[in-house]
Amino acid sequence: MSNARFGGRSYSRRDALRMGAMATGGLAAAQFFSSAAVASWRGSVPPTDAPEGASEALPSFDSDAPAGADSGLPRRQAWANTAAAEFFLAMTAGMEAASNDRDVEFLTAVSGNDPAKNIEQMETFLSRGIGNLAMQPLDLATQRPVMERALADGICVQGLITFPTTLQIAASQYNVGYTQGKAAAEFAVANLGGEAQVHYYNLDSLSPQLQLRHTGVLDGLATGGDGIEVVSDITATDISVEGGFAVMNTVIQAHPDIKIVMGGDTLVVGAYQALDQAGKLTDEMYLSGVDGDSQALELVSQGGAFKASIAFAWQLMGYGLGQFGADWIEGKPIPRVMVAAPLLLDSPDLVETYLQDNAEPAAVFADRAKYEEYLPLLGNISYETRDQYWTEEYVPA
Repeated sequence: MSNARFGGRSYSRRDALRMGAMATGGLAAAQFFSSAAVASWRGSVPPTDAPEGASEALPSFDSDAPAGADSGLPRRQAWANTAAAEFFLAMTAGMEAASNDRDVEFLTAVSGNDPAKNIEQMETFLSRGIGNLAMQPLDLATQRPVMERALADGICVQGLITFPTTLQIAASQYNVGYTQGKAAAEFAVANLGGEAQVHYYNLDSLSPQLQLRHTGVLDGLATGGDGIEVVSDITATDISVEGGFAVMNTVIQAHPDIKIVMGGDTLVVGAYQALDQAGKLTDEMYLSGVDGDSQALELVSQGGAFKASIAFAWQLMGYGLGQFGADWIEGKPIPRVMVAAPLLLDSPDLVETYLQDNAEPAAVFADRAKYEEYLPLLGNISYETRDQYWTEEYVPA
């Protein structure tokens, strides 16, 4: 099958990083987590209480449920991408690979964070004729009428933390933060006598969901006791390596004894460089980020002060969306929810496994248990039960 792409403008690295923070915060896309998945990668288990506002629990996806008749929809699926950021492009690659494996035509477009262009591209997909539409929230007031029209036509709509959708990608930002904070606390207790000063780059101004991540970080740190003290908690406005570098240069003047630094990967990479330049970087420090950026993963693999990055399996996610889009077209059951599990990568071996699995999405997808270490699957829906689509956000417990 041929693949088509509908334009989109180029993005600077700073633009991409800004979109990355927004996307993992709302995934900004919105609430991220699976306790079982994180626990399988590391011993630290997040709180067992369901987050406030958690949705009613769904059963595991039953892939053996009876299939219905072919939907009759075109064997064509589309991904309405909003930004040419690294992680979204990884999702594109996964979805395209699945489409090729299933002999389904794949369409994609990048709107460059332009709501009007995004709507134009989605309309173009619908006019071409598609059986599946994957989308990322950008301006839901304008996107939802298009999504509703697609649903009315029987098209599968896959959305990252949004509705109305057939398949919803769900998450919990609080638990992303809690996982990050608790891992730092465990390190401080085990290696620093439970005494450590902390600097945190928060992203509160970008999304209410990132404020929940902030709360999770502080709660996770608190598990280590009163000796762990947050002496610097700064809202980042320049989300770039340069921005992280500049802030850290100022912070270490006021707090030269900081041992723990946390935030998004990009900012913490900047902090790493600032500490190194100032001659203050030591292996006894604990630096950790969120996003799985390539620079951060390289530093984790090297060993030293940069101890961990919380990553998300974007290419595997895209591959699953492409496979389930093809299943929908053929009348087969698909999950109602795909939980995006944050993975605490805190060793070279874990980084290598993560990179290898994302580079081989077909093999991982073929192993249901292995795939669900990254992306647990919940509930069932099919073309025959298409009227049971989501009309609210699903918040995993």
